[in-house]
Amino acid sequence: MKTSHNLSAMVLTVVCASSAFAQPKLPASAPRAESPARHEPPPQAYADCKGKKAGDVIQHTTPQGQVAATCQDSLKGLVARPNQPKNSPPMK
Repeated sequence: MKTSHNLSAMVLTVVCASSAFAQPKLPASAPRAESPARHEPPPQAYADCKGKKAGDVIQHTTPQGQVAATCQDSLKGLVARPNQPKNSPPMK
């Protein structure tokens, strides 16, 4: 019994050690992968909130037509974010 326990511990150690070496090493100067790319709002989303303030509910123009949206602060200024109807899956 003690032998099988030691063997299990040894196998686990080898597996863990080999997985650590299997990771690719990037040079320090290599660019790091950033978080997954985020969808950039279209210019119309900014235009629709021009002259509005954060929290204002507006009609946002999309290729599919007008949708209710709320103006929200972003790094690039106020942007229209379409409102999600209750019980609907989040937009991707």
